[in-house]
Amino acid sequence: MISRVRGAGDRFSSYEIDDDQLPVGSTLGAPKGVTVLKANGAVEAFYASDAGERLIGPMQVRFWDRETGIAIGALPGKVRIHPDRQEHAYELDNGLLVTERVFMRSGVPQLDSADPAMTYYRVELENQTDHSLGVTLLAAANLRGSTDADVRVRYDESRRAFIAVNRSSAATARAFRCSREPASWELAHDHGKASRSRFYGPLANAIARRGSEFIALFELHLQVRPAGHAEVTFVLAAEAGGVRHLRRALDAAPSFDAAQAQTRARYEEILGRAVVMTPDAEVNRGVLWAKANMLRTMLLAPTGWCFVNDPARSHNSVARDTAWFAFGADYVTPDFARESLLWYAEHLERSGEVVEYYDIRSGKTEDYGLNINDNTPLLILALWHHYNATGDETFLRRVYRAAGRAAEAILDARNGDGLVWCTAKGTADWGIAGWRNVIEGYRLSGATTELNSECFAALRAVAEMAARIGKRDESARFADAAEELRAAINRELVDPETGLYYLNIGVDGYAHTNVTCDLVFPVMFGVADEERSARIISRLSEESFWTKAGMRTVPRGDLAYGPTHGYGLLGGVWVGVTFWFAFAAARFNPDFMATALHDSFVHYSRDPRRNNTVPGQFSEWLHGETLVNQGMMLSPWFPPRYLWAAIEGAAGLDLSGAEPTCAPRLAPQWRWLGVRRLRLRGGFVSWFAVRAPDVTTYATFRFAQEHGYEAYDRDVTDEVVETLNEDVVAIAFERSDGIAIFAGNTAGRTVSAPLRLKRRFEGRYRMRVYSTERGEWVVHDDVDGRTLAHGLPLQIDRRGFTLVELHAV
Repeated sequence: MISRVRGAGDRFSSYEIDDDQLPVGSTLGAPKGVTVLKANGAVEAFYASDAGERLIGPMQVRFWDRETGIAIGALPGKVRIHPDRQEHAYELDNGLLVTERVFMRSGVPQLDSADPAMTYYRVELENQTDHSLGVTLLAAANLRGSTDADVRVRYDESRRAFIAVNRSSAATARAFRCSREPASWELAHDHGKASRSRFYGPLANAIARRGSEFIALFELHLQVRPAGHAEVTFVLAAEAGGVRHLRRALDAAPSFDAAQAQTRARYEEILGRAVVMTPDAEVNRGVLWAKANMLRTMLLAPTGWCFVNDPARSHNSVARDTAWFAFGADYVTPDFARESLLWYAEHLERSGEVVEYYDIRSGKTEDYGLNINDNTPLLILALWHHYNATGDETFLRRVYRAAGRAAEAILDARNGDGLVWCTAKGTADWGIAGWRNVIEGYRLSGATTELNSECFAALRAVAEMAARIGKRDESARFADAAEELRAAINRELVDPETGLYYLNIGVDGYAHTNVTCDLVFPVMFGVADEERSARIISRLSEESFWTKAGMRTVPRGDLAYGPTHGYGLLGGVWVGVTFWFAFAAARFNPDFMATALHDSFVHYSRDPRRNNTVPGQFSEWLHGETLVNQGMMLSPWFPPRYLWAAIEGAAGLDLSGAEPTCAPRLAPQWRWLGVRRLRLRGGFVSWFAVRAPDVTTYATFRFAQEHGYEAYDRDVTDEVVETLNEDVVAIAFERSDGIAIFAGNTAGRTVSAPLRLKRRFEGRYRMRVYSTERGEWVVHDDVDGRTLAHGLPLQIDRRGFTLVELHAV
């Protein structure tokens, strides 16, 4: 492993890596923008959601010796990647220690407002030599970004800021600001000054009027005494209201420390929701970083809350991506899920079909001329999921009409055999009715198993929605239509030779029997019965589908296989497919589920420079042989699917019916699993499952099942127990007759795990203890509560657990 990380990974996680081992830096984000960093820590791009494009970038700092003007080199350093920020620490040749800290300001947003797009870039200098050191620091930023060359720039001396707008779109202004009074400044049309081997200074203190580059430069003189410190902060900012609003935003901007504290608090609060704990720390980290990646990509644009399909590059929001995002966001940021789904529900086409995407700046839509697409059933499923996760009856009544119209569009698209039929005869976007719609020269229309499986689940969901709001006749009609479609799929789309589903029956009437990852859909959406589902999972588990980074889209032995064909959709590894498989496989092969979740996430940190990845960041698609990332560095719709697969696959939460149920799926190598502070039905719920020795679930929610779990009233972990070992996780539940305290070990070795009990226990207790080290329950009938003040000195075996039940006597 090239990058370094430690601990259980459930609540806090950061990576450290040598600064020559990254291909690029982090993609950071906030509701009003995205910042992409380079491998050397510089800013590659500053993107504003109001503009839908990059307004500034690149931006960097460099150092020259104060006396000679000679550029100062840097020794190899370290990059520390945190969920909310990135830090780059290195030493200059002259002995100065430098730390660059970068984050995007991200406070708690409101429904219709959020902090302006602001990136803070602090440079801290520390002198550990025995003599004073003087440096010239030059900060440079390209104020054109990816916009047209009609940029107007002025220098605001009172704010120490360059302020720029485009003549063609003056509404969105941006600024490059310095916290110190610079020795000189300049707006140049040549970026050569920012990287010369010798700095001849001073800068011109003027705006160059001609040219197509718009390079803002700050020169600062910093003198650092022995054992002394110096610092300077640069801010990149954007505001949709024009220059006047931008100036107000700069004047109101908090200090670096205040903004960082605000941002860190926001991240800690969200990362503290839907905490998944397993014996595999990499899976725990995968869930934590999935939430961090989601926070980085959630945007408030002129059209409302959304995300774009390629951060810092695109201005389009895609319906299927938004639907899948909601499946995870419902558990951590349900308000975002609601608002992003409502846009699509309230902008259906006249036919009831859901659009493919819209421009987040203007709301302009595109549907590629298809009569039906996967966006339509996926939106219905996401609307139902959101209601089931939140219990928001007002939302359900608001969206039911749209869901019904979308369901009617599905019914209208059926052919004579009762299958949902896409009539498209084009190729790529104009001829593919599902998620793989960017394959050039490829058609996947007619009756696809993917689309029909989604439509069955969607019709069933609309039936549940109708029943919930008292529309019994409509509920019965949609329920009957769902079962008719399921019967048609299993009658018309099953290959009689293999017993597996066709990829599709094309518009030419020809049935395609080639096996792809799309076989997962009839399992995911309940079309296949148990026997056929098990057969599909077995087929998709074959070696030709699998790599050490996840699942290929088609098997390696397929005639059409190519590791990069069709943007990896014909043989590459689209990591999100692995998460679909993990969810589907959980009931049939939990061992493979656990492996899929582990391998897919750990790949991002295994060898970033070779694999073109960033630790903790969900990249898009990988070469099917070399496993090198070929797509975007942060794919917004993969992180929520990982979270969803962990919660609804591994942890066993089921929202498909009228009421939630829970049946955790412990992999053979997992003897325990836990979830804490998951948003459900307006509150937070927690549960954990243990092999003690039989599988038993403890939960703070009354699931719609009569057996299979021990019901408790409250999660009191934070007020009762604290673990003093970073490899150990702890959970505590309380009810009227006692407390259950759980401690699980994520380390691959036996550990001492002292638990500090923060509550005073009075009186006498009956104590039951189960430890995997001993493998049996031990009962102590009379325990003085005062002895618990010293805590619980536990020893837990490799990835095992200890469970303590206390009952007052």
